[in-house]
Amino acid sequence: MRQFWQSILHLWEAKPGFKAAAAYLMLLLLLALSLPWLPLPYPPNYLDLAHPYLPPFKDIVHPLGTDGLGRDLLSNVLYGARTSFMISVPVMLFATAIGMLLGTTAGFFGNDSLQQPRYSVLFWLLSFPAVLYFAVYLPLQVYQLEMELTYIILPVAALTGWLLLMWLLLNALQRFVPFLKLKMAIPIDKVVMRLTEALTSIPRFVLILALASFIPPSLFMLSLLLIFTIWPATARLSRAEMLRIKQLPYFEAACSIGNRPFQLIWRHALPNLAGPILIAFTFGLGGLLTLESTLSFLNIGVPTSLVSWGRTISGIRSNTSAWWLVVFPGGLLSLTIMALYTCSYYFTQVFSQKGRR
Repeated sequence: MRQFWQSILHLWEAKPGFKAAAAYLMLLLLLALSLPWLPLPYPPNYLDLAHPYLPPFKDIVHPLGTDGLGRDLLSNVLYGARTSFMISVPVMLFATAIGMLLGTTAGFFGNDSLQQPRYSVLFWLLSFPAVLYFAVYLPLQVYQLEMELTYIILPVAALTGWLLLMWLLLNALQRFVPFLKLKMAIPIDKVVMRLTEALTSIPRFVLILALASFIPPSLFMLSLLLIFTIWPATARLSRAEMLRIKQLPYFEAACSIGNRPFQLIWRHALPNLAGPILIAFTFGLGGLLTLESTLSFLNIGVPTSLVSWGRTISGIRSNTSAWWLVVFPGGLLSLTIMALYTCSYYFTQVFSQKGRR
């Protein structure tokens, strides 16, 4: 990992383009985080009905103009950046973590290396529907109905009791049924690849539209939808890199001296995976910003109370002469995506060269 950070530091010192893009992104992120303490003249949703569609640079109070309801465009653009980062960064982090976990595990173990007793496999197969219902579905219902959090305690207690009871029964049963003691190979690579193929076979935007039609608009549900549709790309990349790393001499030497699978993945595989994953993260973050703005423009998934770049741009549909509703939020969105792609380009140059070595 030391070489990983040294490579980024070298980019910062030797590449002015990377330094400019990274500095812009850090400044924008800092600005988005410090918005509650900035002396903005108006909050983003304040309606100044006396000045609708005010052009920019005509009024000191509204330096970038207003939209059709008199909302200050400067506040909306800045808070739109905050919304974009608030959605995109956590979603991309969770999707990258899930994709890395599944892809690395699939590439390392394949279809034959991971073996477990049959009673243990049976326990996980029976537990999966219960976990989905008690730990995912019921808490989401509590969240959507805005019920008290104490209502989550009962499903969690029921799930815990069910899992404990099932484990005790299977553990007792395997003592009398020798068949359950036998180990079986878990085709984790095949399962992960079929799952990623199923998700990537449907266009992401179409899948999100279909799922969003059944779910009321909320930031949490939108984040879950995005994570659900984004992780396969990272999983495929992690699996391919893991298969490549397994063939390297240093990794084979680490296997030969008896390192455990966790040690092999954590100490020897992840440092080499960090570079490609960082490239995919920055590139995917740019695409996610575009997707979030598109969904906001179409008023899909994002609550109407949230300010976003896409929703601000959609105001042009009511007055096509209000060019500032597109230029300022659209320009900032384009500049942010360009900065992310610039960072991804320089990361690709550095880490692809190290990979060929």
